[in-house]
Amino acid sequence: MHDKLFALFEGDNSKYLKSSLTGEDDERGKKSAQYMTVHEPVTSDIWEKHLKGELRLGLKPEVDNKCKWACIDVDPNNYKDYSEKKYVEIIKKYKLPFVPVKSKSGGLHIFVFFNDFTSTDKVLRKLNEINQQYFLAQEIFPCNKAVNMPYHNVNASMEFAFDDNNTPVLVGKFIEIAYEKMIAAEDFFNFKVQEYEAESQWKDYPPCVQKLIQEGWSGNNRNNFLFNVLVLESKKDASLSVQQLEQIALARNNQIFSQPLSSNEVIALAKSVSKGGYTFQCPPKHPEYQPICNKDLCKTRSLGIGDAVPDVIEQFTNIKYIQDTKNIWYEFDYKGQHITITPEDMKDEKSFRVRLLRHRVFWLTLPKPRKGPSPFELLMKGIVEQSEESLEHTYADTLEEERYSVLKNFFETHIEQDKFDKLKDGYVVLDSKSNLCYFKKLTLDKFIKKSATKVFNTTADALRLLGCERKDYHEGEKNVWCVEMPDFVNHQAVKAKPKDSISEMDEQYHAGKFRAPEAQKDTPKNN
Repeated sequence: MHDKLFALFEGDNSKYLKSSLTGEDDERGKKSAQYMTVHEPVTSDIWEKHLKGELRLGLKPEVDNKCKWACIDVDPNNYKDYSEKKYVEIIKKYKLPFVPVKSKSGGLHIFVFFNDFTSTDKVLRKLNEINQQYFLAQEIFPCNKAVNMPYHNVNASMEFAFDDNNTPVLVGKFIEIAYEKMIAAEDFFNFKVQEYEAESQWKDYPPCVQKLIQEGWSGNNRNNFLFNVLVLESKKDASLSVQQLEQIALARNNQIFSQPLSSNEVIALAKSVSKGGYTFQCPPKHPEYQPICNKDLCKTRSLGIGDAVPDVIEQFTNIKYIQDTKNIWYEFDYKGQHITITPEDMKDEKSFRVRLLRHRVFWLTLPKPRKGPSPFELLMKGIVEQSEESLEHTYADTLEEERYSVLKNFFETHIEQDKFDKLKDGYVVLDSKSNLCYFKKLTLDKFIKKSATKVFNTTADALRLLGCERKDYHEGEKNVWCVEMPDFVNHQAVKAKPKDSISEMDEQYHAGKFRAPEAQKDTPKNN
């Protein structure tokens, strides 16, 4: 049996990898191992020791840029709850010339065998095409690394192959299936890759999020993962209401996580994302995505990261933005300095250098490619997209304060009580019986324009914020708007104004009305 495996996995036989499990698992449930390269020829005897469990064998498939076998290494997000069933069904449904084998770490090695040595470059191009459509794996062999061989300790092996019915098979059956599925190189290169209908709805998403949705997650960082999913949902459909985003969040929470977040946490996260201004978060800022990150593929997705940001962005940490109704600032840590920049500093590399020099940091000009976007522009794009809003100076709070300040000023400077005939004169009339305020839209419109404020895009925006209601007629006036007196308006002074009708019993009635006539002085006649 070992002779047949030796022939089947023919490759770089000049050396081999020896590994052993540590008995520890990472947070994803992946089995940890230690490795050592043995610079001795691979022989049939080495394979025999592997099958007996005396050593765990790893081999490189490529020799002089040629190979007879290759492998897609499926590294699940969640080893604890992972099932190979989905991938076995894909192989069967699309008649892929692959043999799936459970790996030593608990994932899946998907092998393809050729009837002769062929170009590794061509093999990799085709494998990448297949992988992107069906598996979204991080690692594909050949890649100048060794792959652990199946059926270590064959009599009690946990590294076994599956047939097309997802049934584990013994080593003899594995060899039989491998030779049955062995394919000529040209047939493999011409293999038509079909769209995977079951997951076509996720083809625009970043691969990491796609894998989260496909495979689920039982580890930590659930808040961060769900945050990214919701940011993408908002990016995909900007018209989503807060309520719609909450429903999506609750559904994804139950779909992705084996231990879902509480409903209160999910709704709070959805409300936060719905405010806008957030972008998708990637490694290295969020290293929890690293095991499932595929930047090259992500760049091709409509909801992905787009053009590659220069690697220098990894030196920028704690990237935040502060925004008010008129300006925005970006701040970050770079070269040991905390730096704040404005959009004017970001318009070109010269302006950026000047700003950094004021912090005693010298900026080296990024090399410009012959074609494609400017690296500096992509860097600025990365800073904008990776920035998080400063929790100490949130735009929503600032905007809310300024909006209510404007409206408070409007009501307090225009309000009259119970004088409905003044509606046409540009007043806000408070009905003392109902505590409702009435005013003309034109009155509010003139005030907003006069105040030159930018906190409201339109007068209609202010009316929606207040929850105003339009009435066709009120007290003889057409097109009147009304709203309950806002709590933030101080109108006590209005109610304390003197009454319109003052009787003779009131002191105010006499004030200034009657004065004693000046005494007439007698002047002597000029005789």
